[in-house]
Amino acid sequence: MEERLRRGSVLSQTFEYIFFDWDGCLADTLGIWMELYKLALSRRGIPVEEQAIGRELFNDWSGPGRFGVPDVEAFALEIMEGLDRRIPAVKLNPWARTALKRLRLRGKRTAILTGSRRSFVEPVVAREGIASLIDLLVCLEDVQRLKPHPEAVNRALEILGPLGSHREETRRRQRAVMVGDSSKDIEMGRNAGIATILYFPDRNRRFYEPQWLLRCGPDYTIRDFRELEALLA
Repeated sequence: MEERLRRGSVLSQTFEYIFFDWDGCLADTLGIWMELYKLALSRRGIPVEEQAIGRELFNDWSGPGRFGVPDVEAFALEIMEGLDRRIPAVKLNPWARTALKRLRLRGKRTAILTGSRRSFVEPVVAREGIASLIDLLVCLEDVQRLKPHPEAVNRALEILGPLGSHREETRRRQRAVMVGDSSKDIEMGRNAGIATILYFPDRNRRFYEPQWLLRCGPDYTIRDFRELEALLA
């Protein structure tokens, strides 16, 4: 899989803006989401395979309706409340903090672009000591249109990059890259006209089928954040 995903030609330039997904990318939360979705679906008598949950429900709040969930709003609230209770269990993925530190030392601008609520992300960012390593946090409450719509990327570029001409706007996009673990992250980056890197450690095969992720067309794939450092160097 890796060789077919590695195109890499767009990565020959220097990137200034590094955008990260939160769930499943910087943060090791996919197991938590999976547990909550399976419990909520089981209570409603809806049997679903794990990879179907990863494909259809992760990063997509419209997904429950497609599975026949009759009470979508109550379902979403149940998931949200479950996430809040599990905040103490959330940890960063291996080497994520080190990668952020080294990007900061190199003067890069960083942002977290997530479909999760701020109340779920901020406590972990503070507890894990990475608040000073992140320039911007764009959460569920901060956008009207969720991934794969490019609104979150556009907002991050507007805030982190200086206003200027159309040429300068194009240049900013050429120097931005989105790092995420799902097809929604990669599609959002592509829709925004920026480079994309798929984070796909072996343990994520439980949640995502490799060939399904391959179809979203990332510019590069990494298995851990040490590879990200080498790639962006």
